[in-house]
This record gives sequence, C-alpha cells and structure tokens, in this order.
Amino acid sequence: MAGYGTTHQTITTGAVFIPDIWAKKIEIARESKKVMSRLVNRRDADAANGGDSVKIPFVSNLSTTAVSAETAVTFQAPTETSVTVNLNRYFESSVSIEDRLTIQSAYGLAVQYQQKIAEALERNVQTDLTGLYSGLTQTTGTGHTTLTEANIVRAIQYLNDANAPMTDRNLVVKPGAMNNLQQISRFTEYQNTGKGGAAPMVGGNGGLIGDVFGVQVHMTTDITQVSGTPGTIHNLLFHKDFAVLVEQRGVKVERDRRPDYLATGYVASALWGYAELRDDHGVDIRTVINT
Repeated sequence: MAGYGTTHQTITTGAVFIPDIWAKKIEIARESKKVMSRLVNRRDADAANGGDSVKIPFVSNLSTTAVSAETAVTFQAPTETSVTVNLNRYFESSVSIEDRLTIQSAYGLAVQYQQKIAEALERNVQTDLTGLYSGLTQTTGTGHTTLTEANIVRAIQYLNDANAPMTDRNLVVKPGAMNNLQQISRFTEYQNTGKGGAAPMVGGNGGLIGDVFGVQVHMTTDITQVSGTPGTIHNLLFHKDFAVLVEQRGVKVERDRRPDYLATGYVASALWGYAELRDDHGVDIRTVINT
C-alpha cells in the first residue's frame, strides 16, 4: 500500500475545529488563616457609640509600709498611665463588574469577588497585629536559629515573670517555624501533654494546631517575615493582653449599581484601631527563613 506522503490535516491546520474546554468549577486563591484578631484583647464595644480613639487606663500595684506607733500612715499617689488606641485604620477593597461580563461569564463572579474583597480587609487586620512584633522588648532566637524548645521555654518564662495569667496564652508561627516545631518531640509526641491521642491536623480549627507547655499553637502565613542578611521570621508567643484591637465597624460589603457604566460595583470597608497593650505580655520569637 502506497504511503500518504507528507500532506495531512493536522492539529495545526485544523486548529479551528478544536474547542477550548473551560472547567465547570473555578479555583480560588488560597487564603491565610485569620488567627490574630481572635486571640488578642478586643474592645469593640468601647467604640460602639462614636469617637476617634479609645483610652485604656492602668492601675499600678502599691507597696506596703511598716506601721510605727503614733505615726501617720504613708499615703501613696502613683502617676497612672493609659494606652490610646487611635481608630484611624480605614480601608476599602472594591471591584466593579461590567454587565457584559456578568451576562457572558459562565461563573458566578459577583459572589466570589465579594468574598475576596472582604477577605482582603480581614487580612489587613491580621498583619497589623502581627506587625506589633517590632515594638516588643522581649525576644528570643535570631534570624540564624530555628524554633527550638529552649527558646519557647524562655519566652514562656518572660510571661511568667510578668505575672501573665496562665490562660489565654498563644504561640503563633509561620509555616517555616512550624517545620521546626514538628521536629520537636515534645510537641509531636502529643500524648506527653496528658491529652492522649494524635495531635490535631495542621490548619484545623482556623489555624489551631495543638498545644505545647500549656500554650496553644497556631499557624498562619500572616506572621511577619523580613528579608535581609539574615532574613527573619517574627513568630509571636503572647498572652491576649499583649495587644488590643478595636473594630469600630467590621467588614461591610455594599453593592453599587452604576447604569452609566453598565456595571455593578462591590465595595467593602472597615474601620479599626490597634495597639500594644502590655509589652511584657508578648515575646518576639525570631527564627531563620527556611528555603
């Protein structure tokens, strides 16, 4: 049988007959675990009736004086301090979808983008709080070291020295530091905590992983990572009172129909303030960036 030669209809010459197939389901960009905002001191109610700042006063500890016969007592008058939370973090995230795209798209874009603009604001709150590492006095580790058991224990001692309550203590780490933590036998051998059974799965329950030495451990990519020589991850071990968050208005998503543009806009906004509340209730645990 004679050969057909070299003239054939191929996928190149017949490309117009080959359809592009679009998946029925779209893939959504992964989102960080929103951890910090639910672990710190919340004072939202203080700003519910207006105002542009919240002032939180402190009461000092007092001392004692030996009593002497026929001698007046010694009155104490400490100069008290306060922390001011300025409600100046006012941000928006928005998207406008033209009618033609809505009509011709095979996907429900309005729902997806409304979720994404809200998530962008929530992520901003988290990174504000993780950025408070820069003001902390107490640190352990360096950009040259991994997350070690000794550094965790030293950080816990800082809280103990400050008389921080034993409850509401948290360790929030970046995945690179989680890598180190998973190689510490006292953490991975979860039965040593006295609870028995296997440790919760990474990322379960909104970033909660487990606990070590009575401190709940969470993982999120929102922890600050600073490039440099060396690059450094600033993990945080803290009691909830190390920071305060005031959301005067949480994330609000609004729809704006614009017939002059034949489009519909979706705008999310939020107003909040945050501050370091008790410096001695937080520790910056510095670790190396794993590559």
